[in-house]
Formats: sequence, structure tokens, C-alpha cells
Amino acid sequence: MNNKQKVVLVAGLGRFGQSLCKTLAEQGRQVIALDRSRQSVEEMADIVDLAVQADVTDSEALVKVGAKEADIGIVAIGGNIEASILATTILKDLEIPYVIARAQNAVHARVLARVGANRVVFPERDMGERLALLLVHPWMSHFAQVPGSRFYVGEIRPLPEMVGKTLPELDFRARYNAVVLSVNRSGERFIPNADTVIEASDMIFVAGQREDLEKWVEE
Repeated sequence: MNNKQKVVLVAGLGRFGQSLCKTLAEQGRQVIALDRSRQSVEEMADIVDLAVQADVTDSEALVKVGAKEADIGIVAIGGNIEASILATTILKDLEIPYVIARAQNAVHARVLARVGANRVVFPERDMGERLALLLVHPWMSHFAQVPGSRFYVGEIRPLPEMVGKTLPELDFRARYNAVVLSVNRSGERFIPNADTVIEASDMIFVAGQREDLEKWVEE
């Protein structure tokens, strides 16, 4: 989803929640950060637009801090599953358009989905899987996975067989099962057309599935 200029509410300021707040703030997003812990709130006070000590399971408290103005709500609560579910329910009741909730296990995830979470994430599991894949496939450090899909996007060098040819000549999509999104040539990025000839020094920004990209880099 396009979250440009949107207000993001983060409920729960543990390590995961604080990391979210810092990154969102660095990207210029307007962030409302909430937690019961005074210390956690104080740590975020100079980083986000609004940091408030509040009970994220208290609907009235959330309304007072402007939760209804949020476009995205993130329930980043860690160990307290009951509070996580209740906070997710309240954010949906407040009609926040898009709610993301952190889950501890599969059962927790199912409950979060049933109470309305638009997306459920497993930070620890996802990071473990990501690290394992990077150890096995170091090239993936230059790629990002498209959320909710098997596709990855990133820059890659053209194979020798591609140099001097256009995408139609290569029958690129059918041959490599990938899509060229843009070409970076001498620091200038552009969208290739049917007449664009691939050069050896190009960096090609592509989208494809891991197994197909893997064959590419191994060659």
C-alpha cells in the first residue's frame, strides 16, 4: 500500500516498536508512539512526532492521543498476547484503515486475523529466515522481498549472453522468468524500451522469484 504522508500509530515500544518508530521517523513519516512505560516513551520523545504514556488497551486513551487520525496502526506488543489482541480490536473499532499486528505463534496470528488485523507479522521468525537465506545466498543482501509474495526486487549484473541485445531479442520475460523494471547506466536510471541495448556495465533492476534469480547469479 502507498503510505506516503500517512500518520502511523505504533502501540508498544519494546525493541521492535522502537525500531519501527526510528525507521519511520527517518523516512519522514508522522508517528504517534504509545506505551505504558514512561522510560520507553521518554526514549522516543525526541524521535517521533508524539510519544505518549498510555494504556494501549484503553479505547478512550487512544482516542485522546489522536488514534482516529491514524492511517496505519501497528500493534508491536511482544509477550502480552491478551493486550495485543485487545489493542488490535480497538484499533479496528476506531476504524483505522490498515492495522498490522505482531504475533507470537500461529494461534495468536489466527486470532489477530479474526479480530481484523489486515496483516500479521512474525519479526523473530522472519528475521531468522532472512538471516539463514543470506548465509546460504549472499546475493540476496542486494534484494528485497515484495511483501506477501514470492517475488524479490533488486539490481543485478547482466549475463554475458545479454550484452549487445535488446529485451525483445532475448525474449527476456519468457527466457529468464523475470521482469526488467529499470536499467542503471553510469548512475542514470531509466525504463528500457524495445530498442534499448543492454551494455556490460549496466545494472539491471529486476523482479523475479528467488529460484529464478538464483540460477542467474550462479551463472
